[in-house]
Amino acid sequence: MFEKLKLRGQLIKAFRTAEIYRVVKRGDRTSYLFPKIHQIDNHHMYTRYAFSLLNGIDPELLNKKRWALRQVLGSNIEINGSLKNFSITVHHKSLPKMLHYKYDSIHPHIEKMELPVCIGQDIYGNSVSWDFADLETLLISGEIGAGKSSLMRVILTTWVKHSLPDELRLVLVDLKRADLGLFHGIEHVDALCFEAKDMRKPFALLRAEMYQRGDLLLEHGVTHISRLPFKLPRIVVVIDEMSIVKKETDLVEMIQQFAS
Repeated sequence: MFEKLKLRGQLIKAFRTAEIYRVVKRGDRTSYLFPKIHQIDNHHMYTRYAFSLLNGIDPELLNKKRWALRQVLGSNIEINGSLKNFSITVHHKSLPKMLHYKYDSIHPHIEKMELPVCIGQDIYGNSVSWDFADLETLLISGEIGAGKSSLMRVILTTWVKHSLPDELRLVLVDLKRADLGLFHGIEHVDALCFEAKDMRKPFALLRAEMYQRGDLLLEHGVTHISRLPFKLPRIVVVIDEMSIVKKETDLVEMIQQFAS
């Protein structure tokens, strides 16, 4: 009981620090009405607070003042909810600073996916992944040194180990000549381009393949190759770095066609 009261006081302190309350004035007296706390679940891995905002409190304050909430509750917080009803989960452990890639350990989580993208683990150590076959276009962005190229190599390595060459074909573009050379000679790779001029031939072949597949879709009355009565390999184009390619107008137009 004492522990719950202590946690409740901590949350009220966080609301006060972040100025998430409603001010009521009665004569010379000023009162502060804080969100209504419904439940506090305290576990060894996390503490979760369920609460509702009072009418007149902007829900956006929870995100705008996240930094103030973190100062009181801890740096690893997760906010969920909308309009009035919210929860704040305070995780008692941090994300690991480094993960070692082990395909065997992530395979059980991705074995039913067609083109799995595994980006790491959540705070509880669970694999975080989704099926790229459901997206078809992916942009990896971030500051210099953030790990974009490392993530790209993880994605490609997973695809190569997960799919057979007759299920996946890759066209790789590495204009920095720094990150994709290790995939040279891999059976899945149809082209590995290190200069813009090297891209034109494989891209022309890709455009021809795109038109041919479009004809097949029309012939069979379907909207996606996955619905054809026979199986065609997925073709994925990977470009590192797109900002360099933007100087080549004709190539950009081809890429836009592939992504549309």
